[in-house]
Amino acid sequence: MGLNIFSLRDMGSSMDLITAKRLGQWATRLYIALFISGLSILTIYTIVQPHVVTKTFDTSSFSIYNDLQQKYGDELKCPCSVIASIYDKFVKIEPIFHEICSSPFASKQYRIDLTAGLMSNLSIYVSRDYRHFLSAHLQALQGLCQLFKTSVYDSINQFRTSLFVTSQLLSKINFDGQIGSLIEQTKSNAPTTLRRHLFLIQNINHGNAYMSTYGTNFEYIGAPNAPENTYLFTRATIYDGCSCGLYLNCTSQANFIESNSSKLIPVKGLKIGCTPSESFRASTLECFYDRSCIDLIHQYTNYTKSYNPLSTTNSRFSINTTIAELIDNLFIEKWETKMNYSSYFHKCFPLYCSYTYIHKKISFIYTITVLLGLQGGLSIVLKWLCPKIVRITSKVNGYRKKRMNTIHPVNSLEITPNVTLSTTIDNPACNLESRPTPITSRTIVTTSIRCSWKFRRPVRQMILRI
Repeated sequence: MGLNIFSLRDMGSSMDLITAKRLGQWATRLYIALFISGLSILTIYTIVQPHVVTKTFDTSSFSIYNDLQQKYGDELKCPCSVIASIYDKFVKIEPIFHEICSSPFASKQYRIDLTAGLMSNLSIYVSRDYRHFLSAHLQALQGLCQLFKTSVYDSINQFRTSLFVTSQLLSKINFDGQIGSLIEQTKSNAPTTLRRHLFLIQNINHGNAYMSTYGTNFEYIGAPNAPENTYLFTRATIYDGCSCGLYLNCTSQANFIESNSSKLIPVKGLKIGCTPSESFRASTLECFYDRSCIDLIHQYTNYTKSYNPLSTTNSRFSINTTIAELIDNLFIEKWETKMNYSSYFHKCFPLYCSYTYIHKKISFIYTITVLLGLQGGLSIVLKWLCPKIVRITSKVNGYRKKRMNTIHPVNSLEITPNVTLSTTIDNPACNLESRPTPITSRTIVTTSIRCSWKFRRPVRQMILRI
């Protein structure tokens, strides 16, 4: 077969034309064999191997996407053209606080008006009288509500302004689950931070044995006739057998004490203790759910206005829930969250969606398409590779033959014949002269043959040297 698809340049410009043609024929045969073998392997692989089919859909509207999502489910992939958006664009979070925080009882004006009816010098009242603690408790209630509202809204605003990054459009189920987990994490972060701060304040106050300005945890002990500039000792106050010098949460029942009869009138749910803050933590809001208890407080503070008690139907907490438990829940009744999936879709703004599946049936159109796509690359590679393989093989083969045909002689004989022909046709004559020359290691024989012929016309003399 003399077919040759390779040019002289493919085989090497330094090669002669005949050799290039011969090697080109061998390279053509190798190319055809490898090309047929490669196509056969690719054909078998394409037929046996299941191929992946991807369908692309236009998602110009949210309704089209919903139809595709219902049909293909999570297999539908939609790349976002905008991968980052703030949560505030599609998530709304609103905390609903306990009713006490929005009631008049937690307002500054109520505390000022209520305590205005008390004596300015609280030492007039008995030290265990609840009127010593009332102003501090209302101030603590007001401060806690403000602190929790500020802290919670700061945490929510931080979440709202954060970026939600997704390269692919999430399905509604995945969107709700992922956003829901982030919201729960935001809910849990706020009380954890506040609990740490409050715990730190409690331990600093108790560890340093700070004396309350209300004189509720320590009292001075001194001689009646002691000089003015002298040191006084203190003694820890004891509540129901619990010493404030050892524990910070000693409490007892809060009572109004009649100045004349020392009669104790208990205040429902409220406590007194080492410090107003700790006794308030151990108290409950039970009194603020009872009109008679509210009127009792107003009576002993000479307050004339009347307020409605708290409602028991709008709270998830019972009336005897401690303030400490409410603090752990940040006084929050519930969280109202709204997640708008359509807003998230428009912020993601996918230009198209694709669905990929595995097609196991044999498709001749697909097989032919794949082979047509691969044969061009296979042909280019083989046309580049085959001439190089043949050229390298030819050089290796020539080198091996050259090594096998090399002869290394031991003795050599030089013969230099000198023939001089001078011929005349009419009188032919030839003289042969041989002169041996002796040499030590070898013999050189020089032979001279002279022949002459006479022609009718002169012929040039020819000298032949063999």
